[in-house]
Amino acid sequence: MLMELGMQAQGTAAQEEFSPGGGPHACLPPISDSRSLVSSAFMAEALAIRSAVMYAASLNIKSLMILSDSQSLVKLLKERGSVPALFGILFDIYHFSLLFEFISFSFVPRLSNVMADSVAKSALSLLNSSSSNGV
Repeated sequence: MLMELGMQAQGTAAQEEFSPGGGPHACLPPISDSRSLVSSAFMAEALAIRSAVMYAASLNIKSLMILSDSQSLVKLLKERGSVPALFGILFDIYHFSLLFEFISFSFVPRLSNVMADSVAKSALSLLNSSSSNGV
């Protein structure tokens, strides 16, 4: 029997939220990328997906469905395309994707992804308030 894991990626440089098997939400460990190094929402979303793919691979998950509200990034991933600004990030996603028996990337409109969008906005707000306070 295949173990399945669906992940909703939201681009924040703090944490990504995922939902194993549709159950209660748990947080991935914080990624080390600094918010100041993330140049766009597109890059933040790619970093979130990379983190989710690498985390699922570390758990030896065999079937993975990535849901993202970035339609252009989903299209790029499905076509195994590349853009210069994301070269290393996309390389990692494609490399770790080989470890799965099945992996899919699907677009989910932001309105259908309210919980993950809310968590991402809260994390971004916390990052902004801590950086403005000199923390």
